[in-house]
Amino acid sequence: MPHSQKLPFFKIIDRLLVRVPLLGRILTTIFGFQEWPMLEIIRIIEKRFNANVLAAFGRYVLKNRWGGLVVPLNKTINSEIRFLPSQEIIEILSRSNVTGISNCYCRETQRRYNVPNCSHPVGTCIHIGIGKSLYDIPYKSNNLKKVSKQEVIDLLERCDKEGLVHQLIYYPNPNFYYVVCNCCPCCCIILKNFLAHGSPQMVESDFIAVTDSKKCLNCGKCVDWCYFGGRSYSNNHLGFEPENCFGCGICVSKCPQKAISLRLKTSSSSE
Repeated sequence: MPHSQKLPFFKIIDRLLVRVPLLGRILTTIFGFQEWPMLEIIRIIEKRFNANVLAAFGRYVLKNRWGGLVVPLNKTINSEIRFLPSQEIIEILSRSNVTGISNCYCRETQRRYNVPNCSHPVGTCIHIGIGKSLYDIPYKSNNLKKVSKQEVIDLLERCDKEGLVHQLIYYPNPNFYYVVCNCCPCCCIILKNFLAHGSPQMVESDFIAVTDSKKCLNCGKCVDWCYFGGRSYSNNHLGFEPENCFGCGICVSKCPQKAISLRLKTSSSSE
């Protein structure tokens, strides 16, 4: 997966994390304790300063150390291809210690300050493994609940129907995560700032959308649901910009003709 250019120090850190993954798990737990106050800092910067300040904060302070890794749902992936368990959200959750579901900070905060941007559900943050340390964050401690694997799958499928992007929230690099968020472009801090400023916090999945031209009716519904600018509609013709596709799978779920599927980027398939 592409990353912004790294300084030598961070290259050393990443190599160390590969050799000692326990260190990464410790760091992501520590960072999980600090997530809520950091999100508050970002919210305050967004509210009190101009957009350039927030863009600079993301690009030069957070860089690609903290952010979201897009991971699709299995039903959006072409059934003929094989993929690794680490490349699909339910497979990841099946191998993780899910500790509970809590309210989404971004959507709940928007509504708390009387600026609701959408009607998407609030209880959509899935806590995983070491991420259980987030139980100690006062803001989230009262709305966590124990859930079964099937409840988590049902939640992911509901979020998929809502057009929410599944992301592993990571620190100190995309290999270490502490929560799964289901994000909308109007409220989600990471997704919203990426779309507005091109911040490096978002990392695309290993997949790319592929359309079957024999099934496609050029209805343009996929264009409405592509947040990343990967699709366009002009002169009754659908356009596709593969470099903008994040492989989130939302267009797959929303296509009424089932003409779209996700394939691994390494495959030779293209639109």
